[in-house]
Amino acid sequence: MLEKMELFGFKSIHQMALDLRPINVLIGANGAGKSNLIDVFHLLKSIQNNGLQLHIGKAGGANCLLHYGASVTNEISICLSLNTDKASISYRMRLTATVGDTLIFAEESLWGLINGQSTPYAQNLGAGHKETLLNTAAYQNDLIPKAVNKRIENYQVFHFHDTSETARLRGNCDIENNQALMSDGRNLAAILYKLREIKRPYYDRIVKTIRLIAPFFKDFVLKPEINPNYIQLRWQDRNSDYEFRAHQLSDGTLRTMVLITLLLQPESDLPQLIVLDEPEIGLHPYAINIIASLIHTVSEKTQILLATQSCTFLDHFEPENVIVVEQEYGLSSFKRLDSSSLSEWLSDYTLSELWEKNVTGGHPSR
Repeated sequence: MLEKMELFGFKSIHQMALDLRPINVLIGANGAGKSNLIDVFHLLKSIQNNGLQLHIGKAGGANCLLHYGASVTNEISICLSLNTDKASISYRMRLTATVGDTLIFAEESLWGLINGQSTPYAQNLGAGHKETLLNTAAYQNDLIPKAVNKRIENYQVFHFHDTSETARLRGNCDIENNQALMSDGRNLAAILYKLREIKRPYYDRIVKTIRLIAPFFKDFVLKPEINPNYIQLRWQDRNSDYEFRAHQLSDGTLRTMVLITLLLQPESDLPQLIVLDEPEIGLHPYAINIIASLIHTVSEKTQILLATQSCTFLDHFEPENVIVVEQEYGLSSFKRLDSSSLSEWLSDYTLSELWEKNVTGGHPSR
């Protein structure tokens, strides 16, 4: 599990030290910094994939990532504290600004204590490199670098916002693209097809759960297209055998289907960390109730970090699950709630009511 994240100099996050739990729910006003924290995981994924320089370029250059630009902040520092079943690990990096509006590694280091051993592992991977050295041949046989690399590889950020007529989620997908659900859900049909053919109980559970939210839904129709390398999301309702296509689903129903599939897939297929940005968008309150329940269940198998603006969604979580994000004078802050400080309020009000009254914080500040 990712136990702690320390961050310096990234966008609106000047400095942050955040302890993480199995469920972490970010609430706060628009522009407070929730999305910036989520963007850190995009950055980590790019680093792990040897794509740091590409990520910087797509972001608009280093000045767009550094807190108020290189003239104010000349480096980004990230430290991840991880706990695996074999070791406790710390992975630290410092990315410094250079001529050309880019970033290079000023530091990349690892520290770890393997269970049952008294001598810690400590390794400075060097400085001056443009891409990570974590997954290079020099460290491919070391347990600590391998563990960190594998963990970050298995962090996944999901955005299911685009359900427009041209969204990839509604189109054909490669039938063999079924190892993991992609960040925008574009390979949903291939994932469901694999589950139906190989792990039928999981598929049946997904279908039954979708029916709780969409009673008209009977089943998916999953079969290769004329080109056998591709498959499209088709479905039937309870009233006929007519085959509908994905573009004949409402935005909310389609998002519900991909969320349920994500949260009910086999444990072996789950990411190590699921990051969800506003999963409640377009969902009926009853659907939100179901999704929140599934998040609690899946948090026993993996870790969840999500951002929400939904009062209905918030009321399904304990104060200790909730992190209030606020921004003042251009600086984002992150504060975890606790039940003891809110005990008198919670006897009369729900958590969402306290948020609406700004007792918890998280409202726009001047």
